[in-house]
Amino acid sequence: MLLITGKLNMKEMTDAYVIRNEVVLQGNNYQNGMEKEITEGKRVAKGETVFRYYATGNDEIRKQISDVESQIVEAQKTEPAIYNTDIEVLKTKIKELEEKIYTTNNLEEIRNYKKEITDNTYKIATIVSNQSPDGSVLKSLITQRNELLSQLTQGAEVITTENSGTVSYRIDNLEETFKTGDFSYLTKEFLDGLDLRAGEIIESSAEKGKVIVDFNCYLACEMDSDAAMQTKVGDRVKIELDPALIVKAKVVQINEGNDSRVLVFEVNDLPEKLINYRKLSVNVIWWEESGLKVPNTALIEENGRTYIIGNRAGYDAKILVKVLKQNDSYALVSNYSTKELQEMGFSSQEIQNMYSIKQYDKIDVKSK
Repeated sequence: MLLITGKLNMKEMTDAYVIRNEVVLQGNNYQNGMEKEITEGKRVAKGETVFRYYATGNDEIRKQISDVESQIVEAQKTEPAIYNTDIEVLKTKIKELEEKIYTTNNLEEIRNYKKEITDNTYKIATIVSNQSPDGSVLKSLITQRNELLSQLTQGAEVITTENSGTVSYRIDNLEETFKTGDFSYLTKEFLDGLDLRAGEIIESSAEKGKVIVDFNCYLACEMDSDAAMQTKVGDRVKIELDPALIVKAKVVQINEGNDSRVLVFEVNDLPEKLINYRKLSVNVIWWEESGLKVPNTALIEENGRTYIIGNRAGYDAKILVKVLKQNDSYALVSNYSTKELQEMGFSSQEIQNMYSIKQYDKIDVKSK
């Protein structure tokens, strides 16, 4: 085979518990149903309204608003076409949201996308109506919608947030159990006692919401591999949430157990997957490097040194190599420097007569 440059890593599959700095929001009138002002996964500022509970008996008003919104869409079609930068931006957003609807089977996501489409469509209609003459059908319908909304919000319980962050309605009632200030409670016994199943998406609540305060999160993993037992606080790794999503992480705490340890990784990111789940399977990538890559079956161990067999002018030659990194299947190798060879006890003449390796060398690989 040919010796070529490649990438090599060492990764390990494990279950991870997602820990977020979460503040749950709930009012008194939750039995009346919730109207979301900020949809799932969107950012919210301190003091903003996140959602509201309507007073009882408002079903008819909601139906009227829905009917008027449908009429607004139809009335807008009869208005003269106008060019407006804001309208073009909103149309692009609507198109992107429509495409997202066709790429998901998640009902909660579909509801959120449809709400955003409705909101953006109404914004377009408002811009168009501002250029319509007084008394136009569109203008009249928008006024009617605003009046109905005013009636609807009268007596509603408004839920605002005292924290800025990311909004979510996925509530598993473990928000108070998992704290981010002190991780000493994270032990194997504690995590096993929760009896959580990896890969189960957190269901959306119709009564509560929450704000994830920091734009980061933590992953707690109970592990006992050699790499896990040797890592230390401050080490940096990568975590593969799925083949298309890899995040950087840092070890911020290690809680020792009898035969294993709980590692707490800080992830300075908050992708959707780390909002939707409490426990999921991940790959911890302990290291990842590039270099001349060979199968382990090409390596020959002799007297504490490593060699490969390379072709030189039609003859097999045993070539001393330096193993930089190695996993269960492959290794990254390089040549030793002259200084390193001298320190290993080789004479100047021996060093001069040595073969070296380079990319595209032909090497022998032993069969398994």
